[in-house]
Amino acid sequence: MPPPGAISPSYIYACTRFRVRRTTLLPREDYLRIMGMSIPEIVTYLGRRDYYGQEIVDLAHDFAGAQLIEEAVNRNLAQSFRHAMAIAPGDLRTLTGEYLNRWDIANVMAILRGTVHDVPRRQVRDLLIPAGEIDGALLTRLLDFTTCEEILEALQDWRLYPILAEYYRICGEQGAFARIENELYRQYYAGLLDLGASGCSGCQELNAYLRFEIDITNMRNLLRLHCAEEACDVRVIDQTMIPGGRIPIDLFRRLYGIETEGEFVSAFLATDIAPVLAQAVRELRQDPNISSFDAAELIWQRWHQRRRPVHEIERGVTRIRLHQLESLSRRHPFSVLPVLAYLERKKYEIANLRAIARGKAFGLPSERIWQYIVL
Repeated sequence: MPPPGAISPSYIYACTRFRVRRTTLLPREDYLRIMGMSIPEIVTYLGRRDYYGQEIVDLAHDFAGAQLIEEAVNRNLAQSFRHAMAIAPGDLRTLTGEYLNRWDIANVMAILRGTVHDVPRRQVRDLLIPAGEIDGALLTRLLDFTTCEEILEALQDWRLYPILAEYYRICGEQGAFARIENELYRQYYAGLLDLGASGCSGCQELNAYLRFEIDITNMRNLLRLHCAEEACDVRVIDQTMIPGGRIPIDLFRRLYGIETEGEFVSAFLATDIAPVLAQAVRELRQDPNISSFDAAELIWQRWHQRRRPVHEIERGVTRIRLHQLESLSRRHPFSVLPVLAYLERKKYEIANLRAIARGKAFGLPSERIWQYIVL
């Protein structure tokens, strides 16, 4: 790590490369162009791009159509993550690796759920991105197992294995996977926040962003709990909420029990999410007059009806989250933030291309597919 006040040349070089890579991601105009293409035309278009051409060529003998697009972009995403780890030096590499370990959780949970519910192995494999500590070879082995016990035994060296071991007896029971997943993410964020408190370059700003991300995740989880058919008690809320955000867990408990509009709106306005939501709704409706109060009332309407916010609003909040991360990366150009800003944008580029491929494969109109695109 460079001494206080100094910036390592390797940091400058790596962060500059990631900012350059950010400029190679698909702009809005390209998405609009792709929307007007057929699936074979999209394959040809991606095949001509430097970042997807090799994957298209390598996989064209085994896949075709929308499946070829999904396989190619998934492989490209994993390769982008591995390349990021290869060029990031010192603390940047450590923080990047820790941040990418969230993919381990997503991969393990996809395999466990697929095993218990007899989801076809190929369908589960399509969801996996070998970007964390669990490499592609081990993920392939896990797909060959037929029981949770076999999977857990093969994961004994994984850092979060103790959480799986604690819950393995309830594997397959109703609600068990949600509890396991919640605890995995609680441990993941706790470790990342502890690392971010180490005083490295950009760590303070990274933690500020992570706390914002935790708040959004907790609010989304709270809304989903409220939409459940059966009411839950405080213990379930405590198990679901992730500590470390800017919004106290006590406020989420209070929100869950509110049944009057005035009290709900007042409590919601006390959170840092209200202005973010207002901005998302303003962009969605193209109405600059939408206030935080208006946004809080909109959430109340869905809350009172026990319905989740519309997908477009969640997409809008995600877009604002990405913009905030990019803004932080510009203010701290030689820290881990430019690395993470690129990786997050890359993740959503892949999600966008997959959404387009699947949407076109099912014959969805372009305006419907566009609802799932994050720019």
